[in-house]
Amino acid sequence: MNHSKLSDHVLQKGKFITPFHTLPNVEEYADDKSWTYGRMPEYLWIGLLFKFLGRDIGLKRLHYIMDLLHKIAPTLRTARMSEILKLSRNDQQQLYDYIVGIGAKKALSPLTVVLTVSYAPVFAETFYCSDESIEDRCNIITDTMKDLMDHQSHESTDVRFIALYFTLLSGNIHMQPDHVEILNTYPNSSHDDEVMRMARPFVRSMEQTILTFETTNKDYLKDFWRCISEMTDCTLFSIAFPKEERDFTEYMEKLHKVYLYLSDLFTSTEPLDDKMNVLLGIATYSYKRLKEVYEHNLFNTIAGRSCVRVIIEDYIMMKYLVANESKHDNIWRDFQFYGIGQYKLILTKHREADENNNRHFDVGYIEALVNEFKEEEFIDMDTKYFDKQNIRLKAESVDEKALFGLYYDYDSAFEHGLWGAIRETSLIKCMNPAHKYHCVPDIEDSIVLKSVMPDCIMAMNKTLTYLNEIYGIPEAMLNEVIHFELKPIDG
Repeated sequence: MNHSKLSDHVLQKGKFITPFHTLPNVEEYADDKSWTYGRMPEYLWIGLLFKFLGRDIGLKRLHYIMDLLHKIAPTLRTARMSEILKLSRNDQQQLYDYIVGIGAKKALSPLTVVLTVSYAPVFAETFYCSDESIEDRCNIITDTMKDLMDHQSHESTDVRFIALYFTLLSGNIHMQPDHVEILNTYPNSSHDDEVMRMARPFVRSMEQTILTFETTNKDYLKDFWRCISEMTDCTLFSIAFPKEERDFTEYMEKLHKVYLYLSDLFTSTEPLDDKMNVLLGIATYSYKRLKEVYEHNLFNTIAGRSCVRVIIEDYIMMKYLVANESKHDNIWRDFQFYGIGQYKLILTKHREADENNNRHFDVGYIEALVNEFKEEEFIDMDTKYFDKQNIRLKAESVDEKALFGLYYDYDSAFEHGLWGAIRETSLIKCMNPAHKYHCVPDIEDSIVLKSVMPDCIMAMNKTLTYLNEIYGIPEAMLNEVIHFELKPIDG
């Protein structure tokens, strides 16, 4: 499948519109009209016959079955099971007896777990086989559904061909002679034949035209999915990347030496310099976040992804502040009081909430920080982005658009609990087609996320390389960190 590029999308009011949605008069099918959830359950009986008889015999037998169904019910326009069940008892029996007569009773027996005596008496009485357990019948149904769920599979295309053939008998679809010729070649050709490369897409596109005049039986679909889903168990599948077990002790020790050097450099040479204070403060915050990942084994966790995001945002902010210090008077002091103003806003809300102190926000400590260098009554609270630019614009202004786009957006999804992150980390795939391949909560931590440590090291090394450009870190000391050999992870 060819994936559309970002440039192929249309940006409208902050939303990238996929090329498919820009096509005129083209809309996605609702679930009850889609092949997988709406039409496949109706034509599952045809799929079961194919499964039992095989493709070659199945095509021949189903040709006669459709001819008979049309003869029995000439006004019937589709071979949907819900429509067949509306026929009179005698008409249904005539059709079912023919299927039993060709030795295919066991083919449709599995459907009796859904089409029970109370729901479809004629069908159930005809096809029920007492020697088949409910589990056996459900297994046959789910195995067949696996073949049919993909609307482009060979098996589903065969079923769609039979459905189309019956509708053609009703006279509701008319085709040009060359199109008829294509259809005539379908049952006489193997899926390996070259002609099928053209025939299969044609069959699928023509089968969809049935939707223009048929009525969806939502009650039947609801009953089908409810019944088959309740009678089968989940088959769970989870992704587990290799657990991070590489030894990063040497890297962290050498990194610690670099930060000791920078801290000593600050206290001994520029202890009152706002710029150095801010830059090293930001870098130290990144260092502490990386230490948390290392010391608490957060490599394969959700929390670890937060670390990658923070280190990258810190790195971008450092570059932005330096790039704009000549354009923004007192940018270093303003940056500090912007953050303290944010703390003041939170502090004010806590005071007015008058809640108990059993929380991780400590009013007394935060109050001391807010008033550390200036009385809070003289501190404004800016609710906009610092310097009126979000992190994306800041990244673009310092030539880090690619870094932002590849990492920050992804890891931000985990911070904000967006559905992509929730799906990746907290929901396990169920491979049972009877459950519509739904997802279930990963309560037992079956999912193991990919390690964040290589990206943490990459972002940290960018931070150190940038600080080296400003303050000069001894070459040997720096190289021991940024040239640390990261061995391939086992598995």
